[in-house]
Amino acid sequence: MAGNFDNIWKLTRSVFRREWRISLVWLAVLVVVIVGLVPGMMAIMDEDGIAELAAMVENPALVAMMGPAFAAETPGFGAVYTTMMLLFSAISVAIMNIFLITRHTRADEELGRYEVLRSLPLGRLSNLAAAFICAIAVNAAIAAFVGIGMFALGDVSMSFGGSMLWGAALGAAGLIFAGFAAIFCQLSASSRGAASYSFFTLIIFYFLRAAGDINSDMEIISWISPLGLINRTAPYAGDRWWPIFAGLGIAAIAAIIAFWLNSIRDIDQGLIPARPGREAGGRLLRSPLGLAFRLLRVSLIGALVGMFVLGASYAVVLDGIDDFLAHNQFYQDLIFVPAGIDFQIMEGMSTQEIVALMNSVVAAAGFTTADLFASMINNLMAMVALIAPISFILRARAEEKAGRAELILSTPTCKIRYLGGFAAIAFISAAILQILLALGLYVTARAMPYVPQMSLGFLLQAAMVYIPAIWAIIGIAIFILGAAPRAAAAIWGFFGYTLLITFIGRMGILPAWLPNTTPMGFVPQLPIDQLTPAPLILLTLFAAALTAAGLALYRRRDLA
Repeated sequence: MAGNFDNIWKLTRSVFRREWRISLVWLAVLVVVIVGLVPGMMAIMDEDGIAELAAMVENPALVAMMGPAFAAETPGFGAVYTTMMLLFSAISVAIMNIFLITRHTRADEELGRYEVLRSLPLGRLSNLAAAFICAIAVNAAIAAFVGIGMFALGDVSMSFGGSMLWGAALGAAGLIFAGFAAIFCQLSASSRGAASYSFFTLIIFYFLRAAGDINSDMEIISWISPLGLINRTAPYAGDRWWPIFAGLGIAAIAAIIAFWLNSIRDIDQGLIPARPGREAGGRLLRSPLGLAFRLLRVSLIGALVGMFVLGASYAVVLDGIDDFLAHNQFYQDLIFVPAGIDFQIMEGMSTQEIVALMNSVVAAAGFTTADLFASMINNLMAMVALIAPISFILRARAEEKAGRAELILSTPTCKIRYLGGFAAIAFISAAILQILLALGLYVTARAMPYVPQMSLGFLLQAAMVYIPAIWAIIGIAIFILGAAPRAAAAIWGFFGYTLLITFIGRMGILPAWLPNTTPMGFVPQLPIDQLTPAPLILLTLFAAALTAAGLALYRRRDLA
C-alpha cells in the first residue's frame, strides 16, 4: 500500500473545489424539502388526521411503497412523518451519492482528467479516496442539517435523539450507495454504465425491501436490503441506532472492495470488458435522430415503465380513499381546495358520517372524489414526467462536453438536425409518458373491485392536458442549451421552483398570480376547470418558438 495515497489531501481540495457548488444545491434542496415539509404538514394535520393516516399506512400497497407502518404502532406526528418520508428521502440521498462518486472517478477517466493527474506524483488510490472523503463530508452535512432542522421545527413527538437518528439514517444510506457506485465504477468501462448498474442495484434493493415488508414470513429479505435496514432505524418510533452502524459497516466493506478493484485494473478500463460493437453501424445510426435514440433508449424504456408503474401504484391507493380523506386535512386541502370545495367536519361525527357528508358535498359541486384524486395525481405526476425529457436534452450537452458531438458534427451533419434528434425524443416521450400514467391508473383501477371506477377517456384527457406545459419547459431547456450552454444545469433549478409552486399552489396559500410564473400554472385541471384550448395552444406555440430559437442559437455558437 506504500505510495497508493500520495498527495491525497491536495487532490481532495481539488475535488471539493469542483464539487462544492453541485453538492450545495443538493444539500439545500434536500434540507428544504425534507425539513420544510415538517411545519407545513403539522399546520394542516390535527390529531384525528394523524390517527387516520396512521391507520391507512397499514395498507399493504402503501407498506410496499413506503415501508413498515411505524405510525400504526407509535402515536404522534413524528412516526407518521417517518413512515411517509424516510424511505424516499434515503433514495434521494442515494441518488446524489451515485452521481457524486461516478462524476469524480469513472467520468474523470473518460474525459482524460485522471490520466493527467496520474502523470503527477499521485497515489494510485488517491482519486477514489478523495471522492470518498468528499462523499463523507457531504453526507455528514446532510445528517447534521436534517437532524437539527427537524428537531427545531418539529413538535413534541420529534425528540432530539430521533431527529439526529433521522439525519444519520440519510447519511448512512448515502455512504452505502456511494460504496456500491465506487464498485461499479471499477467494473464498468464507462460512467454511464457505472451509473446504470448503480441505479439498477438501487431498484433491486427497493423491490427486495417491498417484498420483505409486505410478507412477515420473508422479512429477512427486507433486512438484507440496505433500504430496508435504514428504514428500520424507526426514528420517533423506537430509535434504533444499530442499523446505522450496520449500514456504515456495509459502506466500509464496499469501499474496501472498490479500492482493491481499483488497484488491479488498468486506467480507463473496466473489469467487465465493454461489448465489442459492429464493424458498421446499423440503419438506426444513419441519422441524428437514430443516434439520439440509440443513446437514450435505456433511459427512455426505464422512464416509460416507471411512469406506468407509478400510475398503477396510485390506483391501489384509491382503495379506501374516502376513509382516508375523512380525517386527513392535508390531502383534503390538496384535493378539495383547487375545486373550490369548503368541506367542514362537524365535531363528534363518525367516520361513516364524515364520508357520507364529504361525498354529498363533492357530488353537489359536480365531481366525484375519485376524479378529484386523479386530478391531483396528474398535476403532481406531470412534474415527475418532466425529469426524463429534461435529462434527454441535457444528454446533448454531456455529449458536447465529452467531445463526442464534435466527431459527429465534423461530418456533413447539420447541428440543428443533431440537437433536433434529442429534442424530438424529448417531445415525443413527454406525450407517451402522460398516456402511460393514465393507462396505469385505469388498468389497475379496473382490476380492483373495491376501487372507484373512472373512464379511460377522462383519465387520458386529465393527463394529456399537461403535455403542452411539459413541452414549454422542454423548450426552455433547449433555449438555454443554445443560448448559454454553461448554464444548462439551471433548468433543474427552474424544475425545482415549478415543483414547489405546483405542490404548494394546490393548497390555495399562494398569491393567485404566482402559479402563472411557470407553464404549469396555465394548464386547466380537469374536471375542476373547463377544457379550454386557448392556453394549451399558446403553450404549444411558446414551446415551438423557444425550441426554434434554441436550435438557431445552437447552430450559431461554437461547441464547448
